[in-house]
Amino acid sequence: MFTEEEFLKALASFGEIIPDPIEYRFHYDNLGNITMCSMQNHPASEQYLVVDQKTYENYTHYRINVEKKRLEKVVFDPRISVKLKKSVSGYAVVKTHAGLIIEPDENYKNVEYYDSID
Repeated sequence: MFTEEEFLKALASFGEIIPDPIEYRFHYDNLGNITMCSMQNHPASEQYLVVDQKTYENYTHYRINVEKKRLEKVVFDPRISVKLKKSVSGYAVVKTHAGLIIEPDENYKNVEYYDSID
């Protein structure tokens, strides 16, 4: 067994351990769609863009302009908009959580209803 002194001496002989720097990358196809994100063990690809950590974490909001090799913000527009109001019939939802729709085969105690505004 080693003594603590021998252990510390052996540990000091390794020198300072410096972790590899992290480089955040978006890999993309010829149309500018992000096909992969990597921050280490990067694949052998020439089509990538280096980004910061915040952008990396929000990759779904971006695409690549292939000609300019720059990020572009993606605008999400579902083109569907339905205004709802509280009702006694219509969409059954969890009370005080209108985003949690209850399916017809589900049973739930605290239910309220929303219906579309005509």
